[in-house]
Order: sequence, then structure tokens, then C-alpha cells
Amino acid sequence: MKNLIRKMELMEKYISVSLFIAMLLVLTVQIVSRYFFSIAIPWTEELSRWLYIYIIFVGASEAVSRRDHIAIDIVPNRLSESAKHVLDIMIHLIFAATSVVIVYRGYIFAQRMDRLGSITMDVQMSVLYMAVPLGFTLILIKSLLNIGTSVAALQDMRVNKKQLSPLMKITDK
Repeated sequence: MKNLIRKMELMEKYISVSLFIAMLLVLTVQIVSRYFFSIAIPWTEELSRWLYIYIIFVGASEAVSRRDHIAIDIVPNRLSESAKHVLDIMIHLIFAATSVVIVYRGYIFAQRMDRLGSITMDVQMSVLYMAVPLGFTLILIKSLLNIGTSVAALQDMRVNKKQLSPLMKITDK
């Protein structure tokens, strides 16, 4: 499972970096054309905004994977290791449930936006709005993988506890 998480993180990093480089190139074209040639290319601003939105949703998935999302850690820091894993499972179950709702509603909304075109590019607005269901699909997958990791860690803790129990009885005598 950890191997799958690493592969997904690597894929997301490549996608994020590629989108960022594309955004940087588009903005560079915009700046050079405007200030050096006095030509305004209208689609560069809109495309850079679209790329930025996709970067955000791919990055959100990376944050969930690394557990870098915003969190209040007063309670988890006072819990035992097993309780921390149970809390992590509950948090990621909430993430997963929320993601399912957002993917479903986001897809419906993106379909409705299919009738509209972008202002400067000849692209349907549904392409932009598909960033939400796509990003939350990645978040859903990462949340489910994090749940699996926490469940495996809990099982390992229980197995290790069972293996240590007979040894503790022998050393107590």
C-alpha cells in the first residue's frame, strides 16, 4: 500500500510541476508580449488562472497524502498511539465521505457548465469546473489509502502487543 502511495505522490508531483512550468511559461509569454512588444494576448491570463486552479486541487491531494492539511493537534498529541490511529481513521472517513459528495455534486455542476464557453479561449467551462471532481477524486483515493495505512498500523500494534505479553509474564516472575 505504501508503494502505491509513493507512486501516486510521484505522479502528482510530476503533474504539479508540469502544470506550474506551463503556467510560468504562459505568464512569461504574457509579460514579454505586453511589455516588450506592446501586444496583449488575451488568453494567457485566463489559461494561467485555469492552470493555477488545477495545481491547487492536485496539491490538496498531496497534502492529504502527507497529512499536511490544516489540523488542530492539541488532542492528538495527548492521545496514545493506538488512539491516534483511530482518530486518523475517523478523520479520513470524514474526508472520504465529504469527497464523495463533492465529486458527485461537482460532476453535476461541471456538466451544467458544458453549455458555456470561456471568455478568451474556445474551451467549454466544464473543463475548468472538472478540476473540482478530479481533485476530490484524488483526495478520496488518498483518504482511503490513509485509512488502510492506519488500520494496518493498528493491527501491527495489536500483533506486537500479543507477542510481548508472554514475554512480560516471564520477566515479571
